[in-house]
Amino acid sequence: MYFVSQKHADNFYQLLRRYPVGQRDREYQTGFYIVAHPEIFHHCNGNPVSDGDSPFDWYFDESSDSSCRAGLSSGFLALVRAGINLFNNHEDFSLYLSLGTWGDELFKVFIQACEIRRGRQLLSI
Repeated sequence: MYFVSQKHADNFYQLLRRYPVGQRDREYQTGFYIVAHPEIFHHCNGNPVSDGDSPFDWYFDESSDSSCRAGLSSGFLALVRAGINLFNNHEDFSLYLSLGTWGDELFKVFIQACEIRRGRQLLSI
């Protein structure tokens, strides 16, 4: 399984332990994989699930500081939107635009997220 760093892997497994639904559900596991990227994890303060509904609650939380999203580059925002799309088919994602902003690292994260979502890398702890 591809991780950008050991911190990415550590964050991912921490989220799976904290939210066991991610251990058996591909959509949640995909979301946690993307949110676990150290840059994104930092922006959601290590707690992406504010009300228990989604790994992307922090992204939609209007009461939180808008700097959560504002501090992310366009490439990372595109990756988050890709994750939301893989999680629940949210329409605010353009593969066409994303491919123009992602470097190799974020593209590899996206491909790995697709593999998880397809059930090719479903993990258990």
